[in-house]
Amino acid sequence: MLRLGSSIEQLLRIREEIGWLYGSEDRCVLLYSLVKREKPAVVVELGTGLGVSTAWMAAAMKETGKGTLHTYDNGSHYISEPSQKFLSGLTEPLASFARLEEGLDGFNAFIHSLMKWVGVEEHVVIHRDDISMKKVVSDDAFQAGVDMVFSDFNHSPESIQALLSAFLPVMRETSSVFIDSASTHRLSYLALERIVEHLNQGRLPAGLAKGLNEDQIQHVEGKVRRSSFRLMHLIETHDRAQNSTAWLRIEPIDIQAAGATFFH
Repeated sequence: MLRLGSSIEQLLRIREEIGWLYGSEDRCVLLYSLVKREKPAVVVELGTGLGVSTAWMAAAMKETGKGTLHTYDNGSHYISEPSQKFLSGLTEPLASFARLEEGLDGFNAFIHSLMKWVGVEEHVVIHRDDISMKKVVSDDAFQAGVDMVFSDFNHSPESIQALLSAFLPVMRETSSVFIDSASTHRLSYLALERIVEHLNQGRLPAGLAKGLNEDQIQHVEGKVRRSSFRLMHLIETHDRAQNSTAWLRIEPIDIQAAGATFFH
């Protein structure tokens, strides 16, 4: 049952006014639905942008009463002249959120105000920093396992390999990794297809082993052998810069549906 309650007006305003800028007006609803359905405990978002997907995923967490979303961004897009001009043209109170602070402090103030306006601030942890995969994944909050990663800042083949190398060791037995725009970037698409092919053969590609010590490599190799990897390309039917999302689903090799506790 859809129960957005008092947040529905705010969420729709954010989606309609800001969502199209980064191609997230439909993706945010998809991520909301997945978070609502699977009830993840820990979600990592790499690339906050202007907080559209952040707000929608956190709204799903609020409704289910479970989950924390850690979102990372250095604020560089926020402080750019095009973004500032865009923000100044928003309706109130959105435009006022962008006037609270200047520079990078303004990024934190804007995102925090946005989350508070939607009523989801207790489910969101904002990290303003350059995104270093190894540094992010070393956070104590992720050592018990990550349920979902949404990467929306760099979809190059090199970044994809760094992402999977860092996060595979901490992904839960059943989990998902979303990489925005990768499915319609030729080299990234081919890289993902090849990586998943190797993983399903029980092999760890060299790019994913880079920077790992021998014990870490053995740990990841064991996880790869026990897991099944499914890659799905979610592609829009019209042309624009951000028109796709690659979805990598990780599940245990088993004869029953992953995570199922009830059968009939």
